[in-house]
Amino acid sequence: YMKNLPHQKPIRFVEEIVKKDADYIFVSCSFPYLPTLPMICEAAAQSSIVFSQNEKPQIGFLLSLKDVELLKDCDILEFQIKIKKDTSFDLLNEFSFELINQNDIYAKGTFIVKLQD
Repeated sequence: YMKNLPHQKPIRFVEEIVKKDADYIFVSCSFPYLPTLPMICEAAAQSSIVFSQNEKPQIGFLLSLKDVELLKDCDILEFQIKIKKDTSFDLLNEFSFELINQNDIYAKGTFIVKLQD
């Protein structure tokens, strides 16, 4: 899945799928320097590619963010993103995420991605 991302370093933050369970997928990510909230939101949006159902890569556009919060200052570069697909309607998909390291939640929020036709 990650090979289908069009992003390249230093804008590509996601690395690999760490774990899948019934409700959530955990993706590892790393940042070139201490992440800001916009960088965290971009990493979460990039992580949503793991829910792609198609063999053919699709382009997605981040449409909106809501209830995004920085809960703890980021003083490290390596994290996991816990992501869940909440709702899907045609080409619109809503996801919730948490940025995690060692059971500490650094940020959380919800976003909508629209897939290109």
